[in-house]
Amino acid sequence: MSTLEHRIRSILLLQPHGGAYAALVTFFREQDILGKAVEHAGAWSAEMHIPVSRSGPILVTATWDSPAAYEAWRTHPIRATFTPGLEPLIEPGDPPPITSGVYEIALAANRRSPSP
Repeated sequence: MSTLEHRIRSILLLQPHGGAYAALVTFFREQDILGKAVEHAGAWSAEMHIPVSRSGPILVTATWDSPAAYEAWRTHPIRATFTPGLEPLIEPGDPPPITSGVYEIALAANRRSPSP
């Protein structure tokens, strides 16, 4: 059995405001959002994926032990500290749907090597 079997994968879609992919990646890096998901909420890993075409939403994925572990991250107080800086970087409303594509992993963190 793989260590990922029976774990939970969360997927968050973020449409960068005005196509500013780099600004959104920079914000996630400077705030160490993925590293904090690992450190404070126990994610096994978290990744930020940018479409190579620079068209469509960014995907943020993470692996958790359970739905309860993911919910603990969704309600963690540290997330409120990201909101003021994040809101102007993303388009309001639902991002466009995704089908399939090729993505670059822009940032990653895991229990063995948190993001820098």
